[in-house]
Amino acid sequence: MADVIAWIFLTVALVAAGIDDWRTGLIHNRLIYPALVFGLLFWTCVGFRQNGFPGAADGFTRAFLAFLAGAAPTAVIFAAGGLGGGDIKLMGAIGAMTGRWECVLGAAVYGSVLAAVMALVLMVRKRIVAQTLRRVFGAALTAVAGVKPNLPDDSPRIPLGVPLGIGGILAGAEVLLGLRLPWTPVW
Repeated sequence: MADVIAWIFLTVALVAAGIDDWRTGLIHNRLIYPALVFGLLFWTCVGFRQNGFPGAADGFTRAFLAFLAGAAPTAVIFAAGGLGGGDIKLMGAIGAMTGRWECVLGAAVYGSVLAAVMALVLMVRKRIVAQTLRRVFGAALTAVAGVKPNLPDDSPRIPLGVPLGIGGILAGAEVLLGLRLPWTPVW
């Protein structure tokens, strides 16, 4: 039952974050911080209810480690200039709200695939496929040469809250609800 409650709150938070990012280009803290706090408190209470006080520490630890599994890798990408701060907090919230690193990993994979599809559709619609490929090739060459690429800021942006949110909902359904998606491997 706890997994179902967690998935419902996860879905509500990720839909709100996706809409916020789509409309404003930002994922606001007023959405993410309550989700983070909810996740940590929820899994602490679930652990306490199931196993008494030692279980509360286990529940908090599990949620906090899942938060770190989402926030730490994305913080590295943020430091390199590849993500916004809201994306870091969103991935951390996915971990805290699910209490599972598997959901974080699934959200990252699904979100990356969906973001790539969104980018391809955007490039085709704006007719900038050739321009984008030239920029990527030029950036790769300058990176190999050890020079920081000088890329213009006129590139369209993908609101990553949308694909990461969809990815988090799918990953949560797989891990928390046990939903078998067509591409879910059978171990």
